[in-house]
Amino acid sequence: MDGASRINYIMSTINKQPKLIIPITGPLLKYRLDLIREISPNIKDYLIIFTDKFSYGLYKEHHDFFNFVLMDDCRNKDSFSLKYELFPEYKTETEFLEKFNNFYSNDTGVFYSWEVHRFIFNYLIENNILNFVITQSDFIFQNDASIIKEFFDTIPQGTFYAPIMGKEQHNSDYIWAEIQNKFPQLQLKYDNTLSACDGFFRGFYFNNVYDMQLFYNIWCEAIKVPIKKKLRHQTPFFYTDFIVPALMQFFAKQKNYNFCDMHKFTFIKKMGKDIGRHYTRVEDTLYMGEREGWKNHNFDYSDTSTVSNFIENNKERLIRYYEPFNTTATNNHVYTRMK
Repeated sequence: MDGASRINYIMSTINKQPKLIIPITGPLLKYRLDLIREISPNIKDYLIIFTDKFSYGLYKEHHDFFNFVLMDDCRNKDSFSLKYELFPEYKTETEFLEKFNNFYSNDTGVFYSWEVHRFIFNYLIENNILNFVITQSDFIFQNDASIIKEFFDTIPQGTFYAPIMGKEQHNSDYIWAEIQNKFPQLQLKYDNTLSACDGFFRGFYFNNVYDMQLFYNIWCEAIKVPIKKKLRHQTPFFYTDFIVPALMQFFAKQKNYNFCDMHKFTFIKKMGKDIGRHYTRVEDTLYMGEREGWKNHNFDYSDTSTVSNFIENNKERLIRYYEPFNTTATNNHVYTRMK
């Protein structure tokens, strides 16, 4: 190996700065970018906003701040995803709110695929980023880069972590049996009961890019089965949440990985703080309608044509709903900061 090749090899093995990946698409979730920029500007160097090219054009006022990675570049050769994982091109939040449930519905047979975020693996592998989290845009982070650094520094290499929620109730054996012959490197089965995990926070610290590529390849193949079967939640979202936790546990058993509950790492003992908290937002999930669990808050749904109209009619109710945070509300935004 000559000198230049040796340098290139060494550089390729350096584990780059860990990242927090937040998938965001569509005009409605521009609101979330507004919030993140205002609430947690000091952690921006850790953030990757994973979006599509159309949405990127809607977020022009944030191009100077966030590091955007386009899913179009990461999935442009995946014919399955391009056929089944579709995103409407609505330019305004009013249009989005009016038409969302017409685009994604039983009638159209099209459902929202949140796990299109798996394609970020292509970017991460290319940039040798092995230590990262894929989270949702309603996870509210501390505005402190040092606590994020401390969090990532405490993760042992060879670890997966997520919010564990008891035993997995969905039997996914049919998926693994269908694709097993394509992956002789790993037995896609688990002798004991699998743990179920919520999907709002998934942490990965791979031992190497080879394991990461294998994990990604299996994920891409496995997800085809429930999507083709049009397996969905009660909401118009594809039901594929169980795939990643199962893969984490397959890897833990066979490839010397740890599998942990996220809370083992997200509370930073030396600082006495959590890195953040997941809290489902009310004001920009209006397309879902009134949720049973929120009825005691008595939100006024008389005007759901825009986020700002809903906020204006519910400002005090929203401040009470976000009581765990330091909350301030304007006519256009509800800012929730960690206490």
